[in-house]
Amino acid sequence: MAKLFKIKDKHDSYGMLQFNRSSGGAKSLFGSSIQHRDTITMYLREGEVSRELNRDFYFGGDRIIECEMSYSQFAEAITSMNMGTGVPVTIKYIKGKGNIEECPFIDKKKQYEEEFKNNLDETNKMANDLLESVRQMFEEKKSFTKKDKEEILEKINHLSMEMNENREFIYKQFNEQMDKTTLEAKGEIEAFMQNKINSVANVALVEHRDDILKLENPVDIKTE
Repeated sequence: MAKLFKIKDKHDSYGMLQFNRSSGGAKSLFGSSIQHRDTITMYLREGEVSRELNRDFYFGGDRIIECEMSYSQFAEAITSMNMGTGVPVTIKYIKGKGNIEECPFIDKKKQYEEEFKNNLDETNKMANDLLESVRQMFEEKKSFTKKDKEEILEKINHLSMEMNENREFIYKQFNEQMDKTTLEAKGEIEAFMQNKINSVANVALVEHRDDILKLENPVDIKTE
């Protein structure tokens, strides 16, 4: 029998990619408007190949990067090829930097309230500036020329456009965000239910392992 050689090989281009499910806690994820209990973690590790018994055996070494994502983000990432610059994920670890600080949670409701308040403040400032400008014109001039009237109407028209366009734009963006949040929440519920089903199935398989092994074909369905 020929001697079987065992050869290990490493190279900077060799890598191992792994996806794990994780569950528990309330995790904040970059690009998500809700907190998640069930997530998917991606590991990219340095790769190594061992050649023995005329076969290749692949092993993962040190972590290069670790990312966490929601089920919705994972589904979008693997189904949306060549679109934009990618899908948001939460970096947990980078080789050379170590563990990354936890992702901050941004309350979208409060964020929109703050942005709407700022928009109202800017609109009020424009209205006050317009009022002061018109007041000065009344004080300084006994009569108004056609140019003066056109100037006043132009400022009023500009203020009206700002108010209406900003209101409609913010309303549209808010509705889109609520649709996105609803979709994320549905994905979280589906992930939770799927994990529960998997857990129950695994327990059942362990409890009835001996009965299953006795079956000639475990997928046969027999009816009396």
